[in-house]
Parts: sequence; C-alpha cells; structure tokens
Amino acid sequence: MRGRNLAGARVRSVSPAIRVSDVFVNKNATYLFATVSISPAARAGEYPLTLHTTAGSTTIPFRIEPALEPRTHFQGITSDDVIYLIMPDRFADGDQSNDAPAGSPAAANDRKNPRAYHGGDLRGVIAHLPYLKDLGVTALWLTPWYDNWNGLNTCNKPWCPNTYYHGYHAIDYYAVEDHFGNLATLRELVEKAHASGLKIIQDQVANHVGSQNPWVKDPPLDDWFHGTLAQHSVNKFHNSALLSPHSNTDEVRNTLDGWFSDDLPDMNQEELEVARYEIQNSLWWIGATGIDGIRQDTIQYMPRSFIRDLSNALHRQYPKMWMVGEVFERDAAQTSFFIGGHTGWDGIDTKLDSVFDFPLWNASLLAFTNKASMRALRDQLKYDALYPDPLKITTFANSHDTMRFMSLDGATLEGAMMHIAFTLSVRGIPQLYYGEEIALEGKDDPDNRRDFPGGFAGDARNAFTTEGRKTTEQRMFAWTRSWLRLRAEHPAIRGGRLIDLFYDDDAYVFARQDRSETVIVAFNRAGQERKLTLPAASIGLKDGGELVGLVGTAARARVDQGQATLIIPQRTAVAYKVSNSQSGLRVR
Repeated sequence: MRGRNLAGARVRSVSPAIRVSDVFVNKNATYLFATVSISPAARAGEYPLTLHTTAGSTTIPFRIEPALEPRTHFQGITSDDVIYLIMPDRFADGDQSNDAPAGSPAAANDRKNPRAYHGGDLRGVIAHLPYLKDLGVTALWLTPWYDNWNGLNTCNKPWCPNTYYHGYHAIDYYAVEDHFGNLATLRELVEKAHASGLKIIQDQVANHVGSQNPWVKDPPLDDWFHGTLAQHSVNKFHNSALLSPHSNTDEVRNTLDGWFSDDLPDMNQEELEVARYEIQNSLWWIGATGIDGIRQDTIQYMPRSFIRDLSNALHRQYPKMWMVGEVFERDAAQTSFFIGGHTGWDGIDTKLDSVFDFPLWNASLLAFTNKASMRALRDQLKYDALYPDPLKITTFANSHDTMRFMSLDGATLEGAMMHIAFTLSVRGIPQLYYGEEIALEGKDDPDNRRDFPGGFAGDARNAFTTEGRKTTEQRMFAWTRSWLRLRAEHPAIRGGRLIDLFYDDDAYVFARQDRSETVIVAFNRAGQERKLTLPAASIGLKDGGELVGLVGTAARARVDQGQATLIIPQRTAVAYKVSNSQSGLRVR
C-alpha cells in the first residue's frame, strides 16, 4: 500500500474471513507492507481493511473476485499449439476513443513516427480473432499490456522522439495500458479468444520497470532496485558469465544487477519483498484474467533461484500453467542452462517450462538466405542432447526484436516460405510473428514493427482479407496456412520423434514419427530439383509402403529394398505421409 504519513500504522480487517499480520512501514512512511491471509471459506465480495495511525484512519479497499473456471482457463501451452506474436499497438485499431488518452501529447500518437503510439489496441485484436482462427494458430502472445508512461521522450539521439508503445517500461504492474483498453476489455479478449479455441499468453517483465515508475523516485525499500536513477551500473551483457562456473563475481553481478538501459531500473529479486511482490503479481494476472501462459522477458538477467521460485508458485496454483523465458543467445549451451527439468552446476533446477530456440532460429535464417549450408540445420539440432525434452523448446520464425526475414541480405520469398515450413515442422512449440504470414518486410527496430496493413483507419488496403493482399502476400498466406493445417492434422509433427534422413549443402530431409504415423519433410533450396534416396528401413518402413505428398507436392513414392526415392522441386519444402505398410516403426 502506498500513501503518506504511514508511520506507526496498524491495519485491521472488519471480517473474520480476512486476517492481517506482519505489518511494517518503510523509513519514508510512504509504503506499508502487510500479509493478508484469506480463509478458504471466504466468498467473493468486499472485505475492506482499516488503517489507523495517530493522525487518523482510512479505509483500504480489498475485494475477492469470483474464481474463474479452471477447466476453461489457465490451460498452458504444449507442442500441440502454434503461438502468434502480436504487438497490440501495431496490429489493429479497434477503438479510436483510446488513441489519445489523457496526459498523452499529440506528438506521442503520431503514426508517421515509427516510435510513437499508432493506435492499435485490445479491441483490434478481438475484431480479428476470426482471421487468426482461420489462419490456424492456436495461441496469441501479446507484448506487455502493463500501463506505461503516456509522454514523449525527446533527446538528440537517433531514437528520439520516442514513446513506450511496446509496453516494456511499466509504471504500474497492476494496470492495463490506457492506449490499449482496460481490464474489462482484456477479460473480454481472453473469453472471446477461448470461445474461438485460442489461448492467450501475457508478456511479463519482472526484470525491470520504466524510469517513470513512481518507485524510482521513492522506492518502497532501499534495496528495491539495484542502484538508483542517478547511480547504477549498466549491463555489459557478458551473458556467458551466467553459464560458466568459473566466472568472477564482478562479471556475474554486473550481468544480474546492471540496468538493461539507463531508463530501465533493474529490480532486485534477491530482496524477499521484491520477489514476493513479483510472484504475487504474476499470479494475480493469471487469476484475474484466465490467461494460459506467460512469456517472461529478459529472464536470464534474474537470479536462477527466483526463476525457480516463480515457476514453482505458478505450477502450484495453476498446474497447467506454462512460462517461456527469453534467453536471447545463439548458443544452445546457454539457452539449455535456463530451461527446467535438469539441475545446473549451481544446484538449481529453474523448473522453467520452455525457452526460445534462438540457436535454431539463427541457423534457419542462415540456411534459407544461403549464408550457410543446409547441413547447419542438422548440425544445430544435434545440440538437442542438452535439453531434457526438445519438444518443450519454443521455436520461432521471427520476433519484434529481430529483423524480418524478407529484409535480410539474401532473402527471397521462396527462402521465407522454407523458413516458415521449417519452423512449423521441426520439433518444439512454434511461434510466428504478426505479418510473417504475408511476408511483411522490416529491418531493425522499429522498422520491424510496421503496422499490419488494413488494421487502421485510412489504410490503402486490408491484408486481413484475400482481396486486400498483394500476389506475393497471398502466396505466403496460403503457404503458411497449409503448413499450419498439416501440423494440426498430424500428431507426429506436433509430438513425434525427429529423425535425420538426408543432409548436404542444399537439402535436408527428416522424419517426424510417433506410434501412429510417419511424416517426412524435405527441403531443397537448390535452383534445380533433387532426386534423393532415403534409408526408409532405418525408420521401420517396410517394402511396399507408399509416401504420399501432402504439402508442396502431389507426388508419390514407394519403399523398395529398404529405400525410398523422392524428387523434390527446386527452392521449396514438401511433406509426405507414409501410408499402407508401416509395421515395425522404431519409436523410442
């Protein structure tokens, strides 16, 4: 609780269903901490608390909301899902009345400025749920919806003037950004998404807050942050220091305690009250909205013990709850160190459900822009040996922090199509970035965060519709949807074992196999078709079995003398299903 003149405060409950204990006030008498114990018999309703000091008393509102139904909420994310990343401000404007909220200068809401608010909101996401359902994704990850400062930063740097449209500079962990809507609109989004068969993932940011957060000028405790706005270290991002048991203390402390930037104060999770606050806040968002998963920003810059405690708290309250951590590293040893399911050299199992597969994403970009051999895909996948369960890794096509594929050096539409097909057919939980399905371009931030065409009043065309898409956009959309349908229809692609069958400089072929089926996926980036002979017997296929083209080809091939020969068209990906004689599948 925040206020003034709180010295000596006592807090009482007027109901026996609520008990208050462990009250203490910070040295500035501006923050009061208390433990509130709620009886299991307490029903939903108002339970006001009274606060007394020598100067007087006041009432603290406290409400218990009706619990949401766990059978339809908090469902978690698995490899059966496909995640679609949305930046609400850049996706669609469904409510123009919140485009310029109170205290927001006109220059902060200028669509001509790529770093200003553009007007997209939660209502815009709601309006396009049918589009997302038709595309074939199953879960929506929204960048942070915390309330951010409405002002405009001015400076003499290339990134000014700018705003916090992206949501990563929270000023209130318990409020919804007023450019996006309010808590009621957020709850409506969750309910309507669930009714459409779509899950919702919240982007949470425990590592830091925005410099405009009231805590910065008046922290609840002296060690609430690592340093102060005037005096702090800045992260040098020597991230491997977190992995190595041989790192020196200074490097480790700078990586954990250094501010991500000068205007992102670093929270101190080694302070018990900070950890408790952030864990309870995470739980509150889940319980208040019914979300199904969490993406935790910059997770490696927080103590691994805190990641473990947060993960345990989430799983204890919501057994299916899922959290993926952003470990922005191209080294699988680093990313695997943070995923849960195994104990690191420090004796800690983070219990973290998933991490993003930056190493495989990087290999895919290089392979499909002809910067590396196709063998690079197989060579990267061998590091799956470092992960307790590779099916739990989150693979992705691109994100709001990376250049879009079509703006990479060497990019072609065919390369982008193969990159999407690989992301959707390789092991793990795939994630797409809004606009990838129409081959949207975009270089470095903020160019990679362009508005979705048709999401805003006055747009020249509407790429949410077939009629509004350019020829290349429609080609990419149809391709992406076909691979999403393939994934939805074949459990072997979602959860089967991945088995290498062929790889050289220009081709890569693997099988996805479970006890019920075998699907073979082949990539040929060469400028001519390839005739590839595969060791069919090595994956238990019997002579006489037939491979039937599902996506990218209508061809058929038979298994003969333990082998199958495929003809793969140039610069494309294809998928086959093995039919007829499939006895002897070697699933392990």
